[in-house]
Amino acid sequence: MIGTIERIKNSVLLKCSTLNDKIVSNTLSKLIDTRIYRFSEELSSMIDNIIREDDLRSEISNIIKSLITKKIKRKLFIDSLALQITNDTFIESYINGNITINELENNYDKELRDNKNSNQLNMTEDLNLDEIINNLRIYIDKNIIKLIKENNTLVTSVYNLTSNLKDELEKDLNDMINDLDNEYKKILLDEINSEYKEEINKEDEGEEENMENNFEMIDNSVLKENKFDKYDDMTLFNKMILSLNTKEEKLLRKEEKLEKDKKEIDERLSITNKNIEANIERENKLSQRKIELSAKEVDINSKLSEAEVIFLNMKPLIKGLNKIKDGSSNGGSENE
Repeated sequence: MIGTIERIKNSVLLKCSTLNDKIVSNTLSKLIDTRIYRFSEELSSMIDNIIREDDLRSEISNIIKSLITKKIKRKLFIDSLALQITNDTFIESYINGNITINELENNYDKELRDNKNSNQLNMTEDLNLDEIINNLRIYIDKNIIKLIKENNTLVTSVYNLTSNLKDELEKDLNDMINDLDNEYKKILLDEINSEYKEEINKEDEGEEENMENNFEMIDNSVLKENKFDKYDDMTLFNKMILSLNTKEEKLLRKEEKLEKDKKEIDERLSITNKNIEANIERENKLSQRKIELSAKEVDINSKLSEAEVIFLNMKPLIKGLNKIKDGSSNGGSENE
């Protein structure tokens, strides 16, 4: 059963990772391109093709597309640990008989959302596009508003169009993430159903074969001797209890092993989080050190500039003193 759990975990993890790659390369790219196309079309129409629509589309894509893609990739990476924890927990709970499929379906969304909000990686990434769209606003101010600034109504319309682009993109991205969460749940359910049912079928087939073999053995030996006849009822009862105790011990050993594996995973997660925190802290220290070195460099360059100015001011004075010295030397020779 443990092998089945691990096989399902690995399969779900691989398919969710593949899905993320597909979403970024296809769905996300088409989403952004569609919004840029509509925005460029409306903007070009507003400004009477002062700037060609194709040029607008290319410029706007260069400004926002790569930044939005990078933002979503970072969010998917940060959310991946929460996703894996959620999937692994439900797989173990279902295979071990602690929950039903209906309970899994009903609780999955909330559990995934809670795990995402728990911030296990101490990193965050939301879907707010203010900073990215501000880059677009700067471009519009420099290249479009200056051409239409006499028309206040048109200027307002351009700004409103830009704000609408931000709102629509944020909504599209939020819908995309929600759809993605539903796809994660579908992958989990499909893998549990296919892998676990296959395992159950194998076990059932094995039990049927064992039962057939047992019946054959009984049929062959029952005529010769009934082995149970030599035991009284109390002895048979004690043997049955002993057999049940043995099975219980095996189950306890499996539970202890699962608990040990869980502790090891928790310890690894804790170590991973500490390493991530240490790397972030180290990066912050390096950034601070870089800032300090830059400040020192500016200070040194400033002092060098001051020294150069002082030196340049001293050169005429030194030349004047040399001339006075030369004149004094010449005058002394003539008096002699």
